[in-house]
Amino acid sequence: MSLVKLKYYNTDDTIAAIATFTSKSALGVIKISGKNAISIIHKIFIPRRSKDIRKAKTYTLHYGWIVDRAQGTGFRVQEKKIIDEVLVSVMREPFSYTCEDVVEISCHGGAIVLGKILEAILKEGARLAQPGEFTYRAFLNGRIDLLQAEGIKNIVDAKTDKALQAAVSQLKGRAFEKFNKIKAAVKDAFLALEADINFPDDDTAINVPGVKEKIKRIISAMEDILKADKEAKIIKEGLICAICGKTNAGKSTLFNALLQEERVIVSEVPGTTRDVIEETINIRGIPLRIHDTAGILSPRNFIEKKAIEKSEKIFNEADLVILVLDGSRRLSKDDLFLLNKIKKLRGGKNTDSPKGVVVIINKSDLKQKLNLKNISHIKGFRVKLSALKKEGIEDLEKVITKAAASFSVKRDDFVFLNRYQSEILGNAYCDIKEAEKSLAANREIDAAAISLKNALENLGKLSGEVFCEELLESIFNDFCIGK
Repeated sequence: MSLVKLKYYNTDDTIAAIATFTSKSALGVIKISGKNAISIIHKIFIPRRSKDIRKAKTYTLHYGWIVDRAQGTGFRVQEKKIIDEVLVSVMREPFSYTCEDVVEISCHGGAIVLGKILEAILKEGARLAQPGEFTYRAFLNGRIDLLQAEGIKNIVDAKTDKALQAAVSQLKGRAFEKFNKIKAAVKDAFLALEADINFPDDDTAINVPGVKEKIKRIISAMEDILKADKEAKIIKEGLICAICGKTNAGKSTLFNALLQEERVIVSEVPGTTRDVIEETINIRGIPLRIHDTAGILSPRNFIEKKAIEKSEKIFNEADLVILVLDGSRRLSKDDLFLLNKIKKLRGGKNTDSPKGVVVIINKSDLKQKLNLKNISHIKGFRVKLSALKKEGIEDLEKVITKAAASFSVKRDDFVFLNRYQSEILGNAYCDIKEAEKSLAANREIDAAAISLKNALENLGKLSGEVFCEELLESIFNDFCIGK
């Protein structure tokens, strides 16, 4: 694959990085990749058996010691300062993750020992890898495409089983197969139009109806991918859930009860929560991003004004809205304001559907004064509970599960794209729609051909065949060092 390299990745260097968390743990792993990987490990590794590691075959494992070459005089273990007892894996090019010579050192966990071994490697001429540089080399050497690279990132980031399965599917190359079929179809349509433009006097006339039908099928396939991308974002990023209500309705107490930890300060003083607090819980395979919003509706200062603005934004973006009402009090102006707001927000097709809204009658342990008839116009799930005494929380979780089930994703052919990739795919879709319009309006065929050519370029960016520095940076810079 011909590709302009990112300027800050020098692929001629041998790179190294710690690949595991640098904390107290049973094991740690350090990776080395590049043309000098095996010669570097030879200098600092003494095998248990007197075998020369430089002659090791690919996919072999070797037991021995990493030593500080600067300490001691001989080559025997007894004459050197031992850093750690290790296992060394050798993977020769092209049979490795990066398609280069790769060495992986499995040592004991802990920041000190990992740091000492990495320091020894860097002293022998390797340099510290940049974020995502190992995966970038795998891409550059043709082992994976950009869609697979995004799949690898999402395996690391997966919060649920479904997200993991989808990311593994993308790593297998299924997403690339989909894009490849679409790109081939777009190319066929483009070449057919180009042939008519370049050879207008040829006896073989272009089959415009056939090209139109092909474009229609392409649009249908792209719409399916766009839908798969949208649904993938649900299982990857989770549904946005906003907990709203007037001050002292019990929002923060409820938030803590759902998380089963004291995440938010709870106080009888009104307006304690002055910012949007976010945490994620797992609801039947779908991560739910719960936001505890500020209950202040009439700001008294700049800070409270900003809190309201952030709450408003979350409220409007939310997939699920949990409205907390104080069952021990009658409806107030603030309650009515929020009830009316939910009714407007969930207007149209969502009005008659229970999904999207959960109304909680909180403080069920106190004498009830709330008239439920006053909220009968709000379509949604309803549950009574006491967040303070954690009574009814299990019922609420069941209700949230039912509400979240409205957004459940049944397909298994997701496409994980980051923001740049989604934007590029959207641009390609618009190009193809423009080509369809040009042919439908019987405008000049070259206008449709230009649109299809633009679509091909955008589809090439997605796989990495067309260089796009912003897209490459958006993928690889988001990886951790060591991946």
